[in-house]
Amino acid sequence: MPGITQSSSSGDWTTSMASGGKAAFLAHSANGASVFSSDGRYNIVALSHQIRVYFVSTRQCIRSIEIDLVDLCDVKLDVANPNNVLVFMTSGEVTVVNWKEKVSQPIISTSEIVLEYPLLSVINVHRDSFYVVSGKKDKKSVSSPHSRYIHKIDRSTSKSEKLVDIHNSIKYAVSLDNSKVVFVTSDHECVLVDLSESYKQSKANDSEESSATSVTEPTVEIIKFPFKSAITSVAVSNDSAIAIGTSAGAIQILFGGLATEKPQRLLKWHIDQVRSLQFTPDNNYLLSGGLEKVLVFWQLETDKTQFLPRLNGTVDKISIDSNKNDYYTLLLNVSSPKAIEEAVSEEENYEILVISSVDLVSRLSINCIRPKFANNVKSTLAKTKKKYLKSEASFDKSKLRYDYSSIFEIHPKTKNLYFPHDSVIQAYDLVKNEQTFVQNAAPTLPTGKVRSETKLLDPSISLISFTNDGDYMCTFDSVSTSEIDNLLSKNDKQYALKFWKFVEATTGTKGESTNTISNKTGHWELSTKIIDPHGNSNPILAVTAAPSSYFGGLAFLSADNKGGLRIWRPSVPKDIYQATTKNGGKLQQTAWTLRKSRPSGALSSDAIDVCWSEDSSVIFLGHESTITAINSKTFEELPASVFKAPTLSGSRIRSLSILDNNLIVLSKTRISSYNLLSGELNELVAKVSTTFGGKNLIAIDPINKLIALAVNYYNVDGEDFQINSKVLVFKPDQLKPLYSYTHQQGVASIRYLNSSFIFVDLSSRIGVVQPSSTSPFTISNEETSLTRDMNNMLINAQATADVINNRNVSVSANSNKKASDGVGDSYEFNRVIDLNTFQPIFENSEGSQIDTLFDLIIKVLQ
Repeated sequence: MPGITQSSSSGDWTTSMASGGKAAFLAHSANGASVFSSDGRYNIVALSHQIRVYFVSTRQCIRSIEIDLVDLCDVKLDVANPNNVLVFMTSGEVTVVNWKEKVSQPIISTSEIVLEYPLLSVINVHRDSFYVVSGKKDKKSVSSPHSRYIHKIDRSTSKSEKLVDIHNSIKYAVSLDNSKVVFVTSDHECVLVDLSESYKQSKANDSEESSATSVTEPTVEIIKFPFKSAITSVAVSNDSAIAIGTSAGAIQILFGGLATEKPQRLLKWHIDQVRSLQFTPDNNYLLSGGLEKVLVFWQLETDKTQFLPRLNGTVDKISIDSNKNDYYTLLLNVSSPKAIEEAVSEEENYEILVISSVDLVSRLSINCIRPKFANNVKSTLAKTKKKYLKSEASFDKSKLRYDYSSIFEIHPKTKNLYFPHDSVIQAYDLVKNEQTFVQNAAPTLPTGKVRSETKLLDPSISLISFTNDGDYMCTFDSVSTSEIDNLLSKNDKQYALKFWKFVEATTGTKGESTNTISNKTGHWELSTKIIDPHGNSNPILAVTAAPSSYFGGLAFLSADNKGGLRIWRPSVPKDIYQATTKNGGKLQQTAWTLRKSRPSGALSSDAIDVCWSEDSSVIFLGHESTITAINSKTFEELPASVFKAPTLSGSRIRSLSILDNNLIVLSKTRISSYNLLSGELNELVAKVSTTFGGKNLIAIDPINKLIALAVNYYNVDGEDFQINSKVLVFKPDQLKPLYSYTHQQGVASIRYLNSSFIFVDLSSRIGVVQPSSTSPFTISNEETSLTRDMNNMLINAQATADVINNRNVSVSANSNKKASDGVGDSYEFNRVIDLNTFQPIFENSEGSQIDTLFDLIIKVLQ
């Protein structure tokens, strides 16, 4: 499995980190979050805790390298050795990483650049030197004027030489050939720096094997421009044309390096801030992107435009790599409009999209998991740190002041991880370590929101559950009345309970419903939508699928904030009411209907959870701090003579679960295990401190009869104030945990999968806690390493087969309106099979017989 290398083991259990976090956003770099290899066949991607290598032909990850890149400012391919990438940190640390070869220690060396100010970006990398930009970092998301300095760094001695300093710089950009750097200042000026002569002298010194001569001063040109609105982006071409994007949407074009002045121009199409600009290598086109989710192509000679619309997110960065200049790399911000508008960087999620400049078809799409945390981690942690510093003695480090949980569930059939995020649900394949698809679970604007449209709120999914067979999914979402209406009912919420059916993929079908997302395995279709499902605007706080013993598990139980219960089951119409298909078959329209209900009480509470016994006879309802046992047939409370639960919670209930004959109760202050047969508490009763989302921090393994609990706490290490966690695995009748793992980051949620427990931390990484003997993911010895290699080969072979068989993609026939892979009308594109197509199959195949590999390929292609 690509990606799992970092592990911690204890006896019969082991913990591994299975993913590398979010895609890095390099605020000042000319790169996106990735660079191409020298031959253009590989894309090397920087995540927050990992470097991943993708083979572009098959779109598959072939290698991952664990490395902490939280402080990353730039990444460059090493010209001295193309097998290495140079990773630059803001602190000045430079790490050389071998991305190409399979070696036990890919991190080759680390050195330090000593500068007065933090390193912001790297302009160019030569064999003997780096050209870098340093300066103070912006404390806020909005750019403020700062001084910027261009340095030449000697690679062998790490000595720096200051070449240029620019004052009051707001934004800056580097040309594709790295020879021009433009700084936009708050004095309404563009400062154009030409480093061509410095590079020539540097190369001359290289050939003379002497670098004693000081570098020639770069030429600096100042161009004034009319200042109308805030500057949001800037770009410079190889021939010194400058584009300035503004918050109002206009793009100003200036020209530098000319003997005679050329008139400045305005390009108008965007109606909100222009977030990214880039010139093409031939200097004929300008690419721009913004909040509209459209990539715009400007032909500079004629001012004609072309568009690539309906992208998955706002276009935050456009980059073109010198090693693969016929591809455009887009960094798409797929966060909620609110996070984009407020520019909350730690909440932003990015998709890396690589498209061909020839046909604008997607060649590579890289997505990481998108958990939706209940609170902003960085800002709330800063507030908590202030309170801690005020009263260190009385501060309880075990009590989190804010809820950092997030929701995710695992599909029983495909084993994909489902992450609800605002109005969409992301399905993520943990084995391939890639996004499977994104399902729009509520209607939203297909284009980006601009200006006052950002006040139009999208529905937010708060609950998701699957039937045991995985055929049906239930979601609950809510939407507030928009502020833009300014009505008396603006604080009202609308609630919707939706039931979805999973439709298996069939070969050769082209017609698809517009509200579904298709993928190789199938897609979800909305079966039933119920508005205000519990009446009186009562929100649903818990949804659980019925056990298999209850009508084959085809039912969902929902509980509202006042303790009201409802059971929903599907009903199929009689034959005479079923529509007939073209083939003569019957089209079943399954509708989910209310079958049983228990009225709501008077007490409104957000401490609600329900669970169902395996024989489906009893439902346990937790409401505030009381637990009620309900007969599932009559929907009446069991009399005290039959069952009376003692006070198990002691505080507000977070989660109820049944494990074998035990009722597991997690509350605000304790976890307890109650034996339903003997009517006594088990040995497992412990004091814990949980936040509102505590139900996301406990998982049950029904096969091996185990409980996993994640406990978060504050950790103070020097000046560092952060959230750490422990993952504990218990038996229901023992207080001493079977396994305890300390994680250097908070845990947002944990779920059960195949005798293992999957958790998501606050860095958006996935961790796997599993028994060592049965681990499907462990790679701690040679045998399992070989298994991983074979798994990689199979994945890559399958991907190659998919490329050969299914590479028909769609692009608009209208030259003025083009669409990317899977988002529009179509024209055909057939891929040529060559040696490079099969390259990844042989990537990690040392020691395998060539005829074995050939048989493998033939079997896959058949």
